[in-house]
Amino acid sequence: MKPLPLLAAAFAATALCACTPAQVKLPAGFAERAVAHAVTGHSPRRFNQPLHFGPYSARRMHEGDTFHWEAPIGRTGLRSSERPYAFTLTTLGQPPVQVQCASRQTVLRHGDEDSSLELDLTAFEGPLLDCGLRMGDGAPVLPLSLAVTSNGYRGELASPWGTLAIRSLHGYAGSGFTSMEPTGFELTRAGEPWMVVETVNAGRVLLDPVADPRQQAWLAAAATALLLLDADLGD
Repeated sequence: MKPLPLLAAAFAATALCACTPAQVKLPAGFAERAVAHAVTGHSPRRFNQPLHFGPYSARRMHEGDTFHWEAPIGRTGLRSSERPYAFTLTTLGQPPVQVQCASRQTVLRHGDEDSSLELDLTAFEGPLLDCGLRMGDGAPVLPLSLAVTSNGYRGELASPWGTLAIRSLHGYAGSGFTSMEPTGFELTRAGEPWMVVETVNAGRVLLDPVADPRQQAWLAAAATALLLLDADLGD
């Protein structure tokens, strides 16, 4: 018996999804004007490996070990973790951007090795990610911060040209499904997207050409900081 047309279409859609790598769902109209760069060195990730996309390279990579502090009270313990990392973002014709970051996580755990419950308290303990960026020697250090909210991550990137808002993206291109974990990050200036950082699979960085080369180098440094973020600092 021949399959019904709708059933055949469903089979075809399923096969297409299975063969097409997942990509972040982009803001409306952004794909038409953005310049997309595939990332190498993000996934799979090797410790202290350089990261590259388009004309940008993150070198002098220093990824520190994750440090843990725990305060046990019987079968309940409050565990705080922190991981530092630093790098220098370089591109032809622009000053290097030096970046230092620290990601943090706080978890309340109850139980033992056989059975336990965990509650992530990072949202109440301060930023998930704190970074400082400096373009060229002697320039001021400007912050990038990211915090956990009720509907994802939100933050800001300071720059010599004003502050950009950061929010996590959770959708997939061509699909109505969403992910609990971010599929990417959007950076906007005055409500308009300037950059999207895709974190699924190998990763991509999509830049709006309205930004000049110096601005794009700054954005590329922020993109690298977000690509290197590990929000789960557990064992």
